[in-house]
Amino acid sequence: MENMIERMLLAGAGVIALTKEKAEKIVDDLVKKGEIAKKDQPKFVKKLLERGKDTRVEIEAIIEKTMTNVLNKLNIPTKTDIDALMKKIDHLAKKK
Repeated sequence: MENMIERMLLAGAGVIALTKEKAEKIVDDLVKKGEIAKKDQPKFVKKLLERGKDTRVEIEAIIEKTMTNVLNKLNIPTKTDIDALMKKIDHLAKKK
């Protein structure tokens, strides 16, 4: 049964936008098909939502890392770089 849930979660971009209502609908359909017992329904909804959240966090981390790598390769300064330069400029301006 867990493999079935994993397949559903990995079945497309819908995993990222999984809402409680969508999770409940998926589990309702599985209950109707007899693949999940009615008493286990809340547990499976919770598990789907947790896995969706975990997947979102993983994807966000991958995107952030990729964007950082792209910016570094293009030699584009980050906000942190610009803020550091602004502090140096302010410091030098105060010395005069």
